[in-house]
Amino acid sequence: MIPHIKRVRILNYKSIGQLSVNLEPFTVLVGPNGSGKSNFIDALAFVKDCLADSLESAFRKRGGIGAVRRRSAGHPTNIEIGIIMDLGNSLSASYSFKISAMFKKNFEVAFEHCKVQGLFQKEHEFKIEKGEFIKEIPGIRPKVSLDRLGLYAASATEEFRPVYDFLTSMRFYSIIPKELRKLQESGTEDHLTPDGSNAAAILRRLKSDNQLAWRYDRLCSLLEKVVRGIKKVEYHAVGQKETIQIKQEVGTKYPWTFDALNMSDGTLRILGLLLAVYQPGLHSVIAIEEPEATVHPAVTELIIEVLMDASNERQVLITTHSPDILDYKYLQDSQIRIVTMEDYKTLIALLSQSSRDAIRKHLYTPGELLRSGELTPDIETAKKESANQLSLFMSQSRA
Repeated sequence: MIPHIKRVRILNYKSIGQLSVNLEPFTVLVGPNGSGKSNFIDALAFVKDCLADSLESAFRKRGGIGAVRRRSAGHPTNIEIGIIMDLGNSLSASYSFKISAMFKKNFEVAFEHCKVQGLFQKEHEFKIEKGEFIKEIPGIRPKVSLDRLGLYAASATEEFRPVYDFLTSMRFYSIIPKELRKLQESGTEDHLTPDGSNAAAILRRLKSDNQLAWRYDRLCSLLEKVVRGIKKVEYHAVGQKETIQIKQEVGTKYPWTFDALNMSDGTLRILGLLLAVYQPGLHSVIAIEEPEATVHPAVTELIIEVLMDASNERQVLITTHSPDILDYKYLQDSQIRIVTMEDYKTLIALLSQSSRDAIRKHLYTPGELLRSGELTPDIETAKKESANQLSLFMSQSRA
């Protein structure tokens, strides 16, 4: 099985009070607006940002710690996130941290823990409490700053590098068509930005690198299936900036060239999704929010087919409202997670037994149940597992 996140535990992050959920290599998160789908995805992005940049930067881009932590009776609360990973090659790992919210909008890392173990390998582990290593790593300074995560320093060792690489190579996307229409800076980034605003630069890299030619050809081929007559999609230099162009057959001797400014939202969104999948580099997780938005329903099957195919190489998480995505013939009910609000808190659960029975007995499809409001979560089991897992998480933090 590919490397992937197996379980996520979250405490006091935005709308999430306490949450523990298992994930599949391909997971669909479905739920109404405001249920917390985006907050769950953002919690994973927060982990990546904290490690790739800094805690201060991660909080700042989200409006500060006050906008991130869940409030409780007006008092500061601690943010806790734990991730259990299958890193492949019989290697597994767990990583967790707790950030204490202080008065005057300050914060400190109260606790951090990482454990890596393999089938035939020695177990490696470190623990940090308020900047002090209580379980040390040989060769690493015994103290870290209270506003930094220790995994960055630990990544200098062979044992913990796979955990750091996995978590910092996660990618998160909510493609915004108007960002693809704009003239874009001529950049050298090695991955697509979350909104797609550097799409022209990524296209340039795909087309100019012979080793990536198959990805570029595949992207053009798939786009042609979506928009009739498209032959190529290319970047185009405009002074010091870049834009996107497509060449499309329109019944004349030569294809016409259209700039991004004249492309539909649906075409640009699909292009952004394809770039997210076929961009350069190896990425552990790709999370995409509402891939069906502004896209014609007839194209939905192609989108889900591409994303499920991509999950053979890396974990793919998507959020959706689309019955058509849930009805894709190869999607299993075990890959669906329902996101809902219970007691004003986000809860993520497997399908209820009644929903699973209706699907497996071919009485209804998942999409039909969603349309009728009968696609229900197993709330009690989700609450019980979240409480049990978080109790274990917090007891480990105190150990």
